[in-house]
Parts: sequence; structure tokens; C-alpha cells
Amino acid sequence: MIFEIEDKHELENLLKIATSQIPKYFNLINSLNEKWEIKNPHECIFGMVFEKYIHDSGQYLKNKITDENKINTVESSMELFDAEIKIFNDHILDIKRQIYEN
Repeated sequence: MIFEIEDKHELENLLKIATSQIPKYFNLINSLNEKWEIKNPHECIFGMVFEKYIHDSGQYLKNKITDENKINTVESSMELFDAEIKIFNDHILDIKRQIYEN
């Protein structure tokens, strides 16, 4: 499967959506704080952002494969997963900055 510049932009938009949820994640953790023992809320929020991004970007790429009538192989799936992770890794410092600012 060919990974195009539009795909990169779409994955970056999905990451922006995931990071825009950071204040809501803090509200969720704060409301459950009495019932959960969270040792590092910043890392917990980071995991929530990562999970949302991987879920949404994976769904986007799966739909792209389906729309283009491509065969989904293990190799192509790993190639796409690598592309997802690369975009996430390129923005880790910004994500952590946003988390610590909240």
C-alpha cells in the first residue's frame, strides 16, 4: 500500500484530535481519583492519548485499505503500523508538553 502525503496529514489530524482530549482525560482521572490508585497521572494521560490515536488511525488506515480494494497482509499491516508510530513518535515531546501544561 502506498502511504501518501494526504495520509500523513490525516494521521496528524487524528493525533491532534487525540491530544485535544487531554483536559477531558484529566477530568476523568480526577473524578475517579478516590476509587483508583494512579501513581503517575501524566503517564496515564499519555497512555490514553496513545490508545485513542492508535485506535482512530488504525481505523482510518483499515478503511483506506478496504476503499482501495487492497489485500491486507501482515506485512502491509506492519508497514502501516510503523507509519502510525513514526508520526506519534515525531510528536511525543509536544504531547508531553501539552499534558504537563494541563
